[in-house]
Amino acid sequence: MGMSIDTSAITAAYSKLTLLGKNISNQNTIGYKSTSFQEILGQTTSVQNFKQGGITVDNNPLDVAIEGKGFFKVQSASGQSLYTRDGRFQLDANNNLTDSEGNIVQSSTGTPISIPPSVSPKASTKATMTLNLDSSADVPKTTTFSPTDDTSYNESTTTKVYDATGTASTVTSYYVKTTAGWNIYSANSATPATTTLDASLSYDAKGALSATGTGVSKTGVTKDSLGNPTVDITLAGAPGVTFTFDNPTQTKGPFTAISTADGYSTPAMASVTVGTDGTITPSYVINNQPVSIPMNLKLGVYVFPFETGLKPVGVNQWAESMASGTPTATYPGGDKGAGTIQVGATEGSNVDTTAAMVDLLSAQRAFQAESQVINTQSQILQEISQLGH
Repeated sequence: MGMSIDTSAITAAYSKLTLLGKNISNQNTIGYKSTSFQEILGQTTSVQNFKQGGITVDNNPLDVAIEGKGFFKVQSASGQSLYTRDGRFQLDANNNLTDSEGNIVQSSTGTPISIPPSVSPKASTKATMTLNLDSSADVPKTTTFSPTDDTSYNESTTTKVYDATGTASTVTSYYVKTTAGWNIYSANSATPATTTLDASLSYDAKGALSATGTGVSKTGVTKDSLGNPTVDITLAGAPGVTFTFDNPTQTKGPFTAISTADGYSTPAMASVTVGTDGTITPSYVINNQPVSIPMNLKLGVYVFPFETGLKPVGVNQWAESMASGTPTATYPGGDKGAGTIQVGATEGSNVDTTAAMVDLLSAQRAFQAESQVINTQSQILQEISQLGH
């Protein structure tokens, strides 16, 4: 006669204790999903619980939280594809967008998100100048203009421009008072100075710009959106760049000239932002100002047919499995019911700490009870075995 000891109950209780302990220890882990339990045909089975975790705003521009279904896809250093709800993103030394563990985040098309450290230079094509010419100025004593002789012109001003390679040069425009009006010359620091007359502007007795001018493009004077006169002039010192003189005036007062040109050299990246639609937009320092340049790149949200079938990898990452099915690569708010995102925020653990503690106490009592049963059975077996001696 013998007695068998059933260890399945204590094994189940121990497994439940282990999983509950894992839940509680990860109650503050970003993107963690708890494990719950279900009774199936009299057996307790663990099931991953993918309900939404709480959203915490931290205002970090690259932190992203998913609200709804879906996962971020990341690629490990070994090339393994993993899925996570942990949206604490950052740029690594190679300008790859990575998660908190250094895995590279994937786009909505399944490609690694990498931000170019710079963009191609842009040649200057347009410039704008506001100008006031002093009506009380005298005609220069030296009648032959020379950029090296400051007695041959009244005033000058400079504008920085860029060629197609991003090389900067300085255009200097010179203003010479004449009996008929003003002559404009120009020279470029990158090329030998020339004495070609670029344009002539004339004003009526009231100081209004005349309807025509030598060297003025199009058909004389046009009007800007405010109804002020503008003239487009091509300066010899800035080939390929059209200078728009916006409401150039002639009044009795100081000479003033303010000019800006488009174009830039190879700019350095300043920052990266994520839009609510997942669009990744870097900014580059152009003319000492951050300028956003769209990259046609979106953060990916991946939706599985059966997310409960995902294979856990580590604490808050999962791998695709046959049970989960193949994910759909989409973007925030995209196909297959993909969730939206909140930028500058993270999703916390979905562990219900109070419920987990209650379950843990219950599991401990069950484990102790099953341990006592086994201990009692063991003692009975020992006594039975001694009866045979």
